[in-house]
Amino acid sequence: MPAMIFPALYNLPYIPSVNCPLWGRNGVKTGGNVSHNPPFHLPDRRDGFRGTEDLGGGLKATFELEKRFDLFDGTSGNTNVANYKSAANGASANSGKDWDGAANIGLASDWGRVRFGRVNELTTETIRKFDPFYQYGVGSMILSSQRSARIDNTARYDSPKWAGFSFGASYSLGKNTRNDPGTWTYTTTNSKASPPVTTTTSENWSTNGKTNDGYGVNLSYDNGPFMATANYSRVADSNDSSTWNVGLAYKFGTARISLLYESTDDKGVTGGGNGTPALSKYYVIGADGKATNKSATGKGLDQDLWLLGLEWDIGPGQLDASVQWMQWDQDGVSHATGKTSDRDVWKYAVGYTYNLSKRTSAYAQVSYTDFDEKDAGMYYSGMDRSGIWATQIGMTHKF
Repeated sequence: MPAMIFPALYNLPYIPSVNCPLWGRNGVKTGGNVSHNPPFHLPDRRDGFRGTEDLGGGLKATFELEKRFDLFDGTSGNTNVANYKSAANGASANSGKDWDGAANIGLASDWGRVRFGRVNELTTETIRKFDPFYQYGVGSMILSSQRSARIDNTARYDSPKWAGFSFGASYSLGKNTRNDPGTWTYTTTNSKASPPVTTTTSENWSTNGKTNDGYGVNLSYDNGPFMATANYSRVADSNDSSTWNVGLAYKFGTARISLLYESTDDKGVTGGGNGTPALSKYYVIGADGKATNKSATGKGLDQDLWLLGLEWDIGPGQLDASVQWMQWDQDGVSHATGKTSDRDVWKYAVGYTYNLSKRTSAYAQVSYTDFDEKDAGMYYSGMDRSGIWATQIGMTHKF
Protein backbone atom coordinates (compact mmCIF):
# COMPACT_ATOMS: atom_id res chain seq x y z
CA MET A 1 0.00 0.00 0.00
CA PRO A 2 2.75 2.57 0.82
CA ALA A 3 4.39 1.79 -2.50
CA MET A 4 1.15 2.73 -4.24
CA ILE A 5 0.58 5.96 -2.31
CA PHE A 6 4.00 7.63 -2.14
CA PRO A 7 4.77 7.53 -5.90
CA ALA A 8 1.44 9.24 -6.50
CA LEU A 9 2.38 11.97 -4.04
CA TYR A 10 5.74 12.48 -5.72
CA ASN A 11 3.97 13.10 -9.04
CA LEU A 12 1.67 15.87 -7.75
CA PRO A 13 2.15 19.17 -9.62
CA TYR A 14 4.04 21.97 -7.91
CA ILE A 15 1.74 24.42 -6.13
CA PRO A 16 3.23 27.88 -5.63
CA SER A 17 3.04 29.41 -2.16
CA VAL A 18 0.12 31.70 -1.48
CA ASN A 19 0.05 34.44 1.15
CA CYS A 20 -3.33 33.95 2.87
CA PRO A 21 -3.56 35.62 6.30
CA LEU A 22 -6.65 35.38 8.52
CA TRP A 23 -7.76 38.73 9.86
CA GLY A 24 -10.66 40.14 11.83
CA ARG A 25 -12.24 43.02 13.71
CA ASN A 26 -14.57 42.13 16.57
CA GLY A 27 -16.18 44.19 19.28
CA VAL A 28 -19.00 44.50 21.77
CA LYS A 29 -21.01 47.55 22.76
CA THR A 30 -23.86 48.71 24.90
CA GLY A 31 -25.92 51.84 24.44
CA GLY A 32 -29.17 53.63 25.09
CA ASN A 33 -31.85 55.30 22.95
CA VAL A 34 -30.60 53.57 19.81
CA SER A 35 -33.19 52.14 17.43
CA HIS A 36 -32.87 49.30 14.93
CA ASN A 37 -32.26 51.69 12.03
CA PRO A 38 -30.33 54.68 13.38
CA PRO A 39 -28.70 57.40 11.27
CA PHE A 40 -25.30 55.90 12.05
CA HIS A 41 -23.52 52.56 12.05
CA LEU A 42 -22.95 50.34 15.04
CA PRO A 43 -19.63 48.46 15.41
CA ASP A 44 -19.14 45.71 12.88
CA ARG A 45 -17.83 42.21 13.56
CA ARG A 46 -15.95 40.56 10.75
CA ASP A 47 -13.43 37.87 10.00
CA GLY A 48 -11.91 37.13 6.63
CA PHE A 49 -9.14 35.93 4.37
CA ARG A 50 -7.02 38.05 2.06
CA GLY A 51 -4.49 36.37 -0.16
CA THR A 52 -2.02 36.98 -2.95
CA GLU A 53 -0.07 34.73 -5.31
CA ASP A 54 3.04 35.87 -7.13
CA LEU A 55 2.51 35.25 -10.86
CA GLY A 56 5.90 36.59 -11.87
CA GLY A 57 6.91 39.72 -13.74
CA GLY A 58 5.56 41.94 -10.94
CA LEU A 59 2.01 40.59 -11.35
CA LYS A 60 0.03 39.15 -8.44
CA ALA A 61 -3.32 37.40 -8.18
CA THR A 62 -5.46 38.60 -5.26
CA PHE A 63 -8.58 37.46 -3.47
CA GLU A 64 -10.75 38.57 -0.54
CA LEU A 65 -13.41 36.69 1.43
CA GLU A 66 -14.97 38.48 4.37
CA LYS A 67 -17.65 37.17 6.74
CA ARG A 68 -19.70 39.55 8.87
CA PHE A 69 -21.74 38.39 11.83
CA ASP A 70 -23.58 39.55 14.94
CA LEU A 71 -21.34 38.85 17.93
CA PHE A 72 -24.31 38.85 20.30
CA ASP A 73 -26.12 35.86 18.80
CA GLY A 74 -23.77 34.50 16.12
CA THR A 75 -26.13 35.10 13.21
CA SER A 76 -24.87 36.17 9.79
CA GLY A 77 -24.71 39.88 9.16
CA ASN A 78 -24.58 42.59 11.79
CA THR A 79 -26.15 45.87 12.80
CA ASN A 80 -23.53 47.77 10.82
CA VAL A 81 -25.54 46.96 7.68
CA ALA A 82 -28.76 48.95 7.57
CA ASN A 83 -30.80 46.43 5.56
CA TYR A 84 -29.59 43.17 7.09
CA LYS A 85 -32.05 41.97 9.73
CA SER A 86 -34.86 44.38 9.00
CA ALA A 87 -36.10 46.37 6.04
CA ALA A 88 -34.56 49.83 6.06
CA ASN A 89 -36.72 52.49 4.39
CA GLY A 90 -38.14 49.91 2.03
CA ALA A 91 -34.99 47.89 1.34
CA SER A 92 -35.50 44.17 1.73
CA ALA A 93 -33.58 42.15 4.29
CA ASN A 94 -30.21 40.94 3.09
CA SER A 95 -29.60 38.03 5.46
CA GLY A 96 -29.15 35.52 2.65
CA LYS A 97 -25.58 36.61 1.90
CA ASP A 98 -23.01 34.16 3.23
CA TRP A 99 -20.19 36.63 2.57
CA ASP A 100 -21.56 40.10 3.23
CA GLY A 101 -18.10 41.65 3.25
CA ALA A 102 -15.72 41.71 0.33
CA ALA A 103 -15.83 38.63 -1.92
CA ASN A 104 -13.71 39.09 -5.01
CA ILE A 105 -10.69 38.07 -7.06
CA GLY A 106 -8.33 40.29 -9.02
CA LEU A 107 -4.88 41.27 -10.23
CA ALA A 108 -2.35 43.75 -8.87
CA SER A 109 0.94 45.18 -10.10
CA ASP A 110 2.80 48.47 -10.36
CA TRP A 111 -0.01 49.84 -12.55
CA GLY A 112 -2.58 49.40 -9.78
CA ARG A 113 -5.18 46.88 -8.75
CA VAL A 114 -8.35 45.56 -10.38
CA ARG A 115 -10.99 43.45 -8.60
CA PHE A 116 -14.11 41.60 -9.77
CA GLY A 117 -17.06 40.55 -7.61
CA ARG A 118 -18.35 42.10 -4.40
CA VAL A 119 -16.23 45.09 -3.41
CA ASN A 120 -16.31 48.13 -1.14
CA GLU A 121 -18.02 51.12 -2.73
CA LEU A 122 -15.52 53.86 -3.54
CA THR A 123 -17.69 56.69 -2.20
CA THR A 124 -18.16 55.04 1.18
CA GLU A 125 -14.58 53.83 1.54
CA THR A 126 -12.99 57.22 0.87
CA ILE A 127 -15.36 59.79 2.44
CA ARG A 128 -15.53 57.91 5.77
CA LYS A 129 -11.88 58.87 6.37
CA PHE A 130 -13.06 62.46 6.93
CA ASP A 131 -15.56 61.46 9.61
CA PRO A 132 -13.75 61.38 13.00
CA PHE A 133 -15.83 58.29 13.91
CA TYR A 134 -15.11 56.59 10.57
CA GLN A 135 -18.89 56.00 10.16
CA TYR A 136 -18.95 53.68 13.20
CA GLY A 137 -21.01 54.02 16.34
CA VAL A 138 -23.58 56.55 17.49
CA GLY A 139 -21.18 59.39 16.65
CA SER A 140 -21.04 58.50 12.95
CA MET A 141 -21.92 60.95 10.22
CA ILE A 142 -25.54 60.83 9.06
CA LEU A 143 -25.53 58.37 6.19
CA SER A 144 -26.86 59.02 2.72
CA SER A 145 -29.99 57.05 1.80
CA GLN A 146 -28.01 55.85 -1.25
CA ARG A 147 -25.04 54.64 0.79
CA SER A 148 -24.07 51.06 0.09
CA ALA A 149 -20.88 50.04 1.89
CA ARG A 150 -20.38 47.10 -0.49
CA ILE A 151 -21.71 46.53 -3.99
CA ASP A 152 -22.25 43.38 -6.07
CA ASN A 153 -21.38 42.40 -9.67
CA THR A 154 -18.70 45.07 -9.85
CA ALA A 155 -15.35 45.67 -11.53
CA ARG A 156 -13.20 48.13 -9.57
CA TYR A 157 -9.83 49.70 -10.39
CA ASP A 158 -7.51 51.49 -7.93
CA SER A 159 -4.44 53.30 -9.19
CA PRO A 160 -1.08 53.51 -7.40
CA LYS A 161 -0.14 56.82 -5.81
CA TRP A 162 1.62 59.46 -7.90
CA ALA A 163 3.07 62.23 -5.70
CA GLY A 164 0.14 61.76 -3.31
CA PHE A 165 -2.57 61.57 -5.99
CA SER A 166 -4.63 58.42 -6.64
CA PHE A 167 -7.63 57.54 -8.79
CA GLY A 168 -10.36 54.90 -8.59
CA ALA A 169 -13.26 53.80 -10.77
CA SER A 170 -15.92 51.10 -10.62
CA TYR A 171 -18.68 49.73 -12.83
CA SER A 172 -21.59 47.59 -11.58
CA LEU A 173 -24.10 45.53 -13.56
CA GLY A 174 -27.79 45.99 -12.81
CA LYS A 175 -30.32 43.17 -12.50
CA ASN A 176 -32.01 43.83 -15.85
CA THR A 177 -30.55 41.28 -18.28
CA ARG A 178 -31.60 40.38 -21.81
CA ASN A 179 -32.58 36.77 -21.08
CA ASP A 180 -33.79 37.14 -17.47
CA PRO A 181 -35.22 40.60 -16.74
CA GLY A 182 -36.63 39.46 -13.38
CA THR A 183 -39.39 41.21 -11.44
CA TRP A 184 -39.63 44.31 -9.31
CA THR A 185 -41.68 43.53 -6.19
CA TYR A 186 -42.82 46.00 -3.54
CA THR A 187 -45.56 46.29 -0.93
CA THR A 188 -47.97 49.12 -0.15
CA THR A 189 -49.91 49.26 3.14
CA ASN A 190 -53.18 51.11 3.71
CA SER A 191 -52.78 51.87 7.41
CA LYS A 192 -56.23 53.53 7.62
CA ALA A 193 -58.04 50.28 6.84
CA SER A 194 -59.15 48.09 9.75
CA PRO A 195 -57.26 45.85 9.85
CA PRO A 196 -54.51 47.43 7.69
CA VAL A 197 -54.41 46.06 4.13
CA THR A 198 -51.09 45.22 2.45
CA THR A 199 -50.88 44.96 -1.32
CA THR A 200 -47.95 43.35 -3.15
CA THR A 201 -47.16 44.59 -6.65
CA SER A 202 -44.76 43.02 -9.15
CA GLU A 203 -43.43 44.63 -12.32
CA ASN A 204 -40.99 43.54 -14.97
CA TRP A 205 -37.51 45.00 -14.45
CA SER A 206 -37.29 46.01 -18.09
CA THR A 207 -40.54 47.99 -18.16
CA ASN A 208 -40.60 49.96 -14.91
CA GLY A 209 -37.69 52.21 -15.90
CA LYS A 210 -36.01 52.02 -12.48
CA THR A 211 -33.13 49.72 -13.39
CA ASN A 212 -29.69 50.99 -14.32
CA ASP A 213 -26.06 49.96 -14.24
CA GLY A 214 -23.95 51.69 -11.61
CA TYR A 215 -20.60 53.41 -11.59
CA GLY A 216 -18.34 55.42 -9.34
CA VAL A 217 -15.25 57.61 -9.74
CA ASN A 218 -12.84 58.92 -7.11
CA LEU A 219 -9.88 61.29 -7.04
CA SER A 220 -7.86 61.51 -3.81
CA TYR A 221 -4.77 63.25 -2.49
CA ASP A 222 -2.85 62.20 0.64
CA ASN A 223 0.59 63.65 1.22
CA GLY A 224 1.95 65.01 4.48
CA PRO A 225 -0.54 66.79 6.73
CA PHE A 226 -3.13 67.40 3.97
CA MET A 227 -5.77 64.97 2.67
CA ALA A 228 -8.56 65.47 0.12
CA THR A 229 -11.03 63.34 -1.80
CA ALA A 230 -13.87 63.81 -4.31
CA ASN A 231 -16.42 61.20 -5.44
CA TYR A 232 -19.36 60.71 -7.75
CA SER A 233 -21.46 57.55 -7.48
CA ARG A 234 -24.59 56.05 -9.02
CA VAL A 235 -25.60 52.74 -7.41
CA ALA A 236 -27.00 50.02 -9.69
CA ASP A 237 -30.81 49.63 -9.84
CA SER A 238 -31.46 52.94 -8.05
CA ASN A 239 -33.62 54.71 -10.65
CA ASP A 240 -30.47 56.68 -11.55
CA SER A 241 -30.13 58.11 -8.03
CA SER A 242 -26.73 59.65 -7.35
CA THR A 243 -24.39 60.85 -4.61
CA TRP A 244 -21.36 63.12 -4.76
CA ASN A 245 -19.12 64.31 -1.98
CA VAL A 246 -15.91 66.20 -1.18
CA GLY A 247 -13.67 65.84 1.89
CA LEU A 248 -10.75 67.95 3.17
CA ALA A 249 -8.52 67.40 6.21
CA TYR A 250 -5.39 68.97 7.67
CA LYS A 251 -3.28 67.79 10.60
CA PHE A 252 -1.82 70.30 13.07
CA GLY A 253 0.61 68.40 15.28
CA THR A 254 -1.49 65.92 17.30
CA ALA A 255 -4.84 67.28 16.06
CA ARG A 256 -6.63 66.96 12.73
CA ILE A 257 -9.48 69.13 11.43
CA SER A 258 -11.77 67.76 8.70
CA LEU A 259 -14.59 69.16 6.61
CA LEU A 260 -16.85 67.23 4.25
CA TYR A 261 -19.89 67.90 2.08
CA GLU A 262 -22.18 65.25 0.62
CA SER A 263 -25.17 65.69 -1.71
CA THR A 264 -27.66 62.91 -2.50
CA ASP A 265 -30.32 62.90 -5.19
CA ASP A 266 -32.52 59.96 -4.13
CA LYS A 267 -35.17 59.20 -6.76
CA GLY A 268 -37.24 56.91 -4.58
CA VAL A 269 -35.41 53.57 -4.75
CA THR A 270 -33.16 52.16 -2.00
CA GLY A 271 -31.08 49.02 -1.59
CA GLY A 272 -29.63 49.05 -5.11
CA GLY A 273 -26.27 47.42 -5.71
CA ASN A 274 -26.45 45.38 -2.50
CA GLY A 275 -29.34 42.93 -2.56
CA THR A 276 -32.89 43.55 -3.77
CA PRO A 277 -33.89 47.20 -4.39
CA ALA A 278 -37.21 48.50 -3.11
CA LEU A 279 -39.27 51.68 -3.29
CA SER A 280 -38.48 54.16 -0.50
CA LYS A 281 -40.83 54.77 2.39
CA TYR A 282 -41.95 58.21 3.42
CA TYR A 283 -43.61 59.66 6.50
CA VAL A 284 -46.41 62.21 6.99
CA ILE A 285 -47.08 64.26 10.12
CA GLY A 286 -50.76 63.99 11.06
CA ALA A 287 -53.06 66.43 12.83
CA ASP A 288 -52.10 64.73 16.12
CA GLY A 289 -48.46 65.63 15.53
CA LYS A 290 -47.35 62.04 15.05
CA ALA A 291 -45.36 60.76 12.07
CA THR A 292 -47.18 58.04 10.11
CA ASN A 293 -45.44 55.51 7.88
CA LYS A 294 -46.94 55.71 4.38
CA SER A 295 -45.05 52.57 3.29
CA ALA A 296 -43.21 52.08 0.03
CA THR A 297 -44.33 54.61 -2.56
CA GLY A 298 -41.07 55.75 -4.12
CA LYS A 299 -41.03 59.41 -3.09
CA GLY A 300 -37.81 61.21 -3.96
CA LEU A 301 -35.50 62.68 -1.34
CA ASP A 302 -32.79 65.36 -1.41
CA GLN A 303 -30.06 65.36 1.23
CA ASP A 304 -27.26 67.90 1.63
CA LEU A 305 -24.86 67.26 4.52
CA TRP A 306 -22.02 69.31 5.98
CA LEU A 307 -19.69 67.89 8.67
CA LEU A 308 -16.93 69.60 10.67
CA GLY A 309 -14.76 67.14 12.58
CA LEU A 310 -11.91 67.05 15.10
CA GLU A 311 -9.50 64.21 15.95
CA TRP A 312 -7.05 64.91 18.76
CA ASP A 313 -4.45 62.53 20.22
CA ILE A 314 -4.69 62.93 24.00
CA GLY A 315 -2.84 60.61 26.33
CA PRO A 316 -3.00 56.94 25.29
CA GLY A 317 -6.01 57.50 23.05
CA GLN A 318 -7.91 59.84 20.76
CA LEU A 319 -10.67 62.39 21.30
CA ASP A 320 -13.21 62.59 18.44
CA ALA A 321 -15.89 65.23 17.91
CA SER A 322 -18.12 66.44 15.09
CA VAL A 323 -20.93 68.85 14.25
CA GLN A 324 -23.24 68.07 11.33
CA TRP A 325 -25.98 69.91 9.49
CA MET A 326 -28.20 68.33 6.87
CA GLN A 327 -30.88 69.91 4.70
CA TRP A 328 -33.42 67.09 4.22
CA ASP A 329 -36.37 67.40 1.84
CA GLN A 330 -38.86 64.73 0.71
CA ASP A 331 -40.33 65.41 -2.72
CA GLY A 332 -44.07 66.04 -3.07
CA VAL A 333 -45.04 65.38 0.57
CA SER A 334 -47.50 67.57 2.45
CA HIS A 335 -48.57 67.33 6.09
CA ALA A 336 -51.71 68.03 8.10
CA THR A 337 -49.84 70.92 9.68
CA GLY A 338 -49.51 72.52 6.24
CA LYS A 339 -45.70 72.35 6.34
CA THR A 340 -43.51 70.93 3.61
CA SER A 341 -40.88 68.26 4.29
CA ASP A 342 -37.97 70.71 4.26
CA ARG A 343 -36.01 69.91 7.44
CA ASP A 344 -32.82 71.19 9.07
CA VAL A 345 -31.21 68.23 10.84
CA TRP A 346 -28.39 68.90 13.33
CA LYS A 347 -26.17 66.29 14.99
CA TYR A 348 -23.51 66.75 17.67
CA ALA A 349 -21.16 63.95 18.73
CA VAL A 350 -18.15 63.43 21.00
CA GLY A 351 -16.20 60.31 21.92
CA TYR A 352 -12.91 58.98 23.25
CA THR A 353 -11.01 55.82 22.31
CA TYR A 354 -8.53 54.43 24.86
CA ASN A 355 -5.87 52.18 23.36
CA LEU A 356 -5.26 49.22 25.68
CA SER A 357 -2.72 47.82 23.20
CA LYS A 358 -1.92 48.04 19.50
CA ARG A 359 -4.86 45.73 18.75
CA THR A 360 -7.35 46.28 21.58
CA SER A 361 -9.18 49.47 22.52
CA ALA A 362 -12.10 50.65 24.65
CA TYR A 363 -14.29 53.56 23.65
CA ALA A 364 -17.26 55.72 24.64
CA GLN A 365 -19.46 57.92 22.44
CA VAL A 366 -22.41 60.22 23.01
CA SER A 367 -24.48 62.10 20.42
CA TYR A 368 -27.60 64.19 20.06
CA THR A 369 -29.56 64.50 16.80
CA ASP A 370 -32.16 67.22 16.29
CA PHE A 371 -34.35 66.11 13.37
CA ASP A 372 -36.40 69.33 13.30
CA GLU A 373 -39.66 67.39 12.82
CA LYS A 374 -40.85 63.83 13.53
CA ASP A 375 -41.02 62.74 9.88
CA ALA A 376 -37.24 63.04 9.54
CA GLY A 377 -36.81 61.41 12.95
CA MET A 378 -38.99 58.47 11.92
CA TYR A 379 -37.19 58.10 8.60
CA TYR A 380 -33.76 57.79 10.17
CA SER A 381 -34.44 56.26 13.58
CA GLY A 382 -37.73 54.36 13.28
CA MET A 383 -38.99 56.27 16.33
CA ASP A 384 -41.68 58.94 16.50
CA ARG A 385 -39.30 61.59 17.82
CA SER A 386 -37.90 64.88 16.64
CA GLY A 387 -34.70 64.46 18.68
CA ILE A 388 -32.63 61.52 19.94
CA TRP A 389 -29.86 61.17 22.51
CA ALA A 390 -27.59 58.16 22.00
CA THR A 391 -24.80 56.76 24.16
CA GLN A 392 -22.45 53.89 23.50
CA ILE A 393 -19.53 52.19 25.25
CA GLY A 394 -17.64 49.15 24.06
CA MET A 395 -14.34 47.58 23.10
CA THR A 396 -12.75 46.41 19.87
CA HIS A 397 -10.08 43.81 19.12
CA LYS A 398 -8.29 43.47 15.80
CA PHE A 399 -6.21 40.53 14.64
